[in-house]
Amino acid sequence: MEMDQPDPRPAYQRVADDLRQAIAAGTYQPGDQLPTLAELTTRYGIAVMTARDAIRHLATDGLVVSRQGKGAYVLRQPTANESITVSELLDLLHQVSRSVDDLTDRMTVVEQTLADHQNSAAAPQQPTGD
Repeated sequence: MEMDQPDPRPAYQRVADDLRQAIAAGTYQPGDQLPTLAELTTRYGIAVMTARDAIRHLATDGLVVSRQGKGAYVLRQPTANESITVSELLDLLHQVSRSVDDLTDRMTVVEQTLADHQNSAAAPQQPTGD
């Protein structure tokens, strides 16, 4: 995961989401040790405090336990609801928003077409001169 991608979320949250996905994918199984803080800082190009916050975030969610001087260990895999990331939710929200915009545009065309038909039907017919 590259940390220079435009993403409005804090770095710790992006790292936590990346680790959560790795746990959900089975890269890290219950009982496995996560990368050390030093490894996380190197891998993601972040500060130690940011790496610590990412681990703390996963611990708060009950996915890992952190042991002073020993590292962080996976307790369990996330449930299906927990494994979706904020980034994925934002992508879904944008897709829904685009769909709503598309439907709104289509409804505007339908309403205009209907109004045009109603106006032409209500207009008095000109005698044809037969």
